[in-house]
Amino acid sequence: MIDEPAPPATRSSEPRGEIAGESWRVVLLALATVALGVFAGRGWLFIIAALTVMIFLHELGHFLTAKWSGMKVTEFFLFFGPKLWSFRRGETEYGIKLIPIGAYVRIIGMNNLDETPPEDEPRTYRQQSFPKRMLVITAGSMMHFVQALVLFFLVFSVVGVPGESRLAERFGGRELDPSEWIVGTVGKGTAADRAGIQPGDDIVSLNGERLGDILDIGPIIEDRAGDRLPLVVDRDGERLELTATIGSRVDEDGRTAGFLGVSEGYPKLPSVTTDPLTGSVEAVKHTGDVMWQTLRGLGSFVTGGLGSFADNVADGTSAEGPAISGGSSEGNGGRSITRGDEDRLMSMVGVARWGASASEDGVADFLLLLALINVSIGMLNLLPLLPLDGGHAAVAIYERIRSTRGRRHMADVSRLLPFTYAVMLLGFMIMVSAVYLDIVDPIGLG
Repeated sequence: MIDEPAPPATRSSEPRGEIAGESWRVVLLALATVALGVFAGRGWLFIIAALTVMIFLHELGHFLTAKWSGMKVTEFFLFFGPKLWSFRRGETEYGIKLIPIGAYVRIIGMNNLDETPPEDEPRTYRQQSFPKRMLVITAGSMMHFVQALVLFFLVFSVVGVPGESRLAERFGGRELDPSEWIVGTVGKGTAADRAGIQPGDDIVSLNGERLGDILDIGPIIEDRAGDRLPLVVDRDGERLELTATIGSRVDEDGRTAGFLGVSEGYPKLPSVTTDPLTGSVEAVKHTGDVMWQTLRGLGSFVTGGLGSFADNVADGTSAEGPAISGGSSEGNGGRSITRGDEDRLMSMVGVARWGASASEDGVADFLLLLALINVSIGMLNLLPLLPLDGGHAAVAIYERIRSTRGRRHMADVSRLLPFTYAVMLLGFMIMVSAVYLDIVDPIGLG
């Protein structure tokens, strides 16, 4: 995020290299971090640390390109709110603030509304060439895409793709037979949960019929909502006989159908790696694929999903069961966080919960998730709407088109302020609504 510049007088009075504000703020932040690790688990610390690094690298992209372009950067802060600690090096103040919800750099003269001293005008953002402005404003998203490339490469060529994923088959791993499936997850409060089915169980039969793969469940329970059906599971080599009272849900055609509430998983197999060249090619391919799927998901949400999303918020539930969709069909390497349930966005609360869970599944799953988050954040940030970076890029493109015969046209940003405030309000409402849904109806396989 590139923030608006503050008046010079405000910045010059800050301490150098000392605690800015009361020391209790630092203690409070440290205690909150420790409490999070103790009560929520290490997974939450891992994903929050990873998100912090992502945000820092995003801003570092803006900062480095602005410095290289000759622009004046007055502040580089991690987080928002009251200042905890800061120091000054040259013309830039660096520091950390209290509320861990983002970061920012301040570049002087971002638009015609920013007042700057005459001597600094040549170093403002607005006075730089079009290529330099585009480089600086898109550098944050580019850093996310670079991170995704690196993370995909690390999984493909260093850590190894989980042997049970479809990606492993492409890298020379053993091809899994659909009949080898086991229960991956059990939806909380579903028929499977009430019957005592657990992740890792092998459902051998349901209502006396043997199951070849997970798709065999649907026809058996389609018209049996509310019925008690016997089933047999294999749990660590022991056969258990259970009874499930089949639940129900509305399918895509609006019909009520039976619902058990399990997702497909596979036994753990040895991880598979590929050579660096193939890993690099696959990293580029998967980054591009997730970018495209994220763009499609955003388009679907804007054109038709916003209404359904509002209905879900009003009901406090999601219309569909499966949570993770979009992306490619190549297993873990193709999911997108921009869509979960149909017409459902995931907030940072949901992302953090998902990341904490992924960290417990292994390094590869965690790194793949981070790659997907990076791509999604990068794409969202490029939307041509102020105050996003994509909005600043759109203004720069407009100015370039309007500039003719060597005469520079500068847009009057004051005319865009009402629209910008409307976008900010809508974005805030969507964010709060997504957080609400992720709390009352966490994304998962219901």
